[in-house]
Formats: sequence, C-alpha cells, structure tokens
Amino acid sequence: MPTNEERKLDHLALCLNESNRGNGAGLDHLCLPYDALFEMQPDRLDTTSKIAGIAVKFPLMFGAMTGGIPQAAEFNTALRKLAQTHGLAMCLGSIRVCLENDSLHETYGTGEVEALFANLGASEIKRYKVEYVAENCKRLGCAGLFIHLNGLQEYVQDEGNHAFCCNYEDLQRFVEAFPMPVLIKEVGSGIGGGCANRLGMLPIAGIETSSRGGTSWIKIEAMRRQVPISGSNITALDQIGYSLESSIHCCRAALGDRTLIASGGIRHALDLVKALSLGADLVAIAQPLYRAYHNHQTAGIESLVQEWIDIGRLIWRSTGCPNLASLRMCLTTPA
Repeated sequence: MPTNEERKLDHLALCLNESNRGNGAGLDHLCLPYDALFEMQPDRLDTTSKIAGIAVKFPLMFGAMTGGIPQAAEFNTALRKLAQTHGLAMCLGSIRVCLENDSLHETYGTGEVEALFANLGASEIKRYKVEYVAENCKRLGCAGLFIHLNGLQEYVQDEGNHAFCCNYEDLQRFVEAFPMPVLIKEVGSGIGGGCANRLGMLPIAGIETSSRGGTSWIKIEAMRRQVPISGSNITALDQIGYSLESSIHCCRAALGDRTLIASGGIRHALDLVKALSLGADLVAIAQPLYRAYHNHQTAGIESLVQEWIDIGRLIWRSTGCPNLASLRMCLTTPA
C-alpha cells in the first residue's frame, strides 16, 4: 500500500493529466449583458464579497489542494502571500495528516491570511475531538473549517473508506460544537436537491459546491487502483451529480444569505463572473493554480492570479453592474 506521501504526490502529478480534466463549468450558454459604452468607471466598481462574514476584495478563492508533504510548503506559502496581498480567500488541503503528525504543520505554508480556512474529510469528524481540530485550525492560522464530502472518491481510492457514510446527526453535533465557522464542500459531483436542503438546516456558514466539469478525482483514483474498474463504469461514476448552474440554484435556495462558493471546471474569468451572476458569493479554482506553479513556480501563480483579477474586473465592468448584488440580477433583467 502506498504511503500517504506517495499518494499525495500521485494526486499532484495526475491532476496535471489532461484526461482527468472535465468539460468545464458548462456556462457557455449564459450570455451576460454588455455595455458597449463602458459607462462603469473602474474606480466605481465594487468587487467585494464575504466568506463566513470575512470581507474579501475580489470574490476568488484558492481551492483546497495539498499539504502534509515537504513539496507543498513553498507552494502553500506562495498562495498565502498572494491571497493576503490581493484580499482573497484560501482553503488549505486536508489537515488530517497534521492531526496525526504534529511536525507537518509547516507543509501548509506560512503567512497570515484573514480569510484562510482549513479542510477535513467528513470521515474524520468522529475520529478527533472537536477541541483538537479547532486547536490545529488556529495553529495553522485559519478562521474556520471546511468539511469535505467525497463518497465516490473514497470508494474508488484503494486506500479510501469504501463504506463511507456521513451520518447527519454526527455532522450536526460537530458543527454545533465547533467554535469556528464551518462550511461544507463536495469534491466533484456537486450538491443539490434534498442534500442541499438538509445541509441548509445545519448551522453552517456556507457551502462550496464543486460540481461536475472540473478535475475528476474519480478518474485520478481509478488510475491509481491496483484492481481496475472498467472504463465504462468510471465514466458512469464521473457523470453522477449536478451541473454547476443547477447546484448554485439549489444551494442558494437552501442557504439564504449564507456563503455560497462555486467551483468545478472554472477555466477563465468569464466563468467566474457568470457563476457570480448565478448567485455565488465566491468562485474557487485549484488545478489552474497548481499547473501555473508546476510550469513557472511562484512567478507563474502571481501572473495567473493578477490576470484573473484584471480580466474578471474588466468583464464585470462590461456588464454595467456596479457590485455583486446588481450582478446577480443581470441575467433576469432585459438588456
């Protein structure tokens, strides 16, 4: 059985494989309004938003990626610096390994970020005391915690919990007892329907719905399996779940005015602005950041993030909408 470090290195390598990328966020059919006069002056555009009550200057979040291995320390430190410089949000990779090994905290990077969040699998919430998880979150400099749901990935992964089941009552007890904001995220099939409504009944700060269209963790784990699953069934598993648009609508209805983060196949700044217009408070990206870092190190992600912000502001300004509230109305308002 591979070690934890070997598994994480496999994940980083395989997420760069083009065959593991989905078909994108599926928002091409949406058409934003366009003001050819560009009457919205740059200094009048308000791109601020909030995550769990924390203000961000631009509604972009660095999605959960990696930690727990030496190779992650420099990457996470660079991301922290960029998030703080630009007033963005960031979610760390799963912190399970540093709950088990105190020496691995430094692999999650250094540097203060106001909107920094830890991340832990739903399988682990019964294994560790609430106080211990909170203590580690604070040591990492985090303002809250994401709990991720990844039942399909757990089953396909050789080392995974093949009997994964997130007990709603256990989740409720954890959320109610945790002394920091808790958000729920899904890792590639989205959240919608009855599940969104059930989660909305919990005292959570928000939801990240990583819907179909982004990096496929089902395909990645299938490539790592000792006993293969047929290609047709991997394809079938990869098609389970919700589109980003559908998931945003379901989660927004369930959450009210709590934080909603859209992710899954966000490939460019136009996807970002469209997801915001559908009702998201923030948009998370992950794989494009790691690819930029893999190709050009810290300079690569600095350039990528600056471009996303600049082009995102340009597209947003081209709609004539001065802020997030008006952007949310632009798809239902006649041009």
